[in-house]
Amino acid sequence: MFDALSKLEKAVEAAARSITSASVQDHAVLNRISSYKEIIRRQHSLLGDLKRASSREDWKEVSRITSLVHGSSLMIKVDVGFLLSHLKSRTPASSARS
Repeated sequence: MFDALSKLEKAVEAAARSITSASVQDHAVLNRISSYKEIIRRQHSLLGDLKRASSREDWKEVSRITSLVHGSSLMIKVDVGFLLSHLKSRTPASSARS
């Protein structure tokens, strides 16, 4: 789970860099990227809680935290897919091919 979160964090950072280098001025897109970063920050905190719950053998809490982290990661992945599709449909190159 720690590795998966690290990969997701790297992907969000790469997306943020791409959007910045493409000079995207869409505040809704920039706000979404910012919210992804905040969700990931909170997930890191939850993983600390997960370690503590696991050491206490509090399996209900481990399950709850695992579900929260997994669900929020899935939400980011799905939303990024929609976001990328939206951005691709707005690029001049894709308009020229149509």
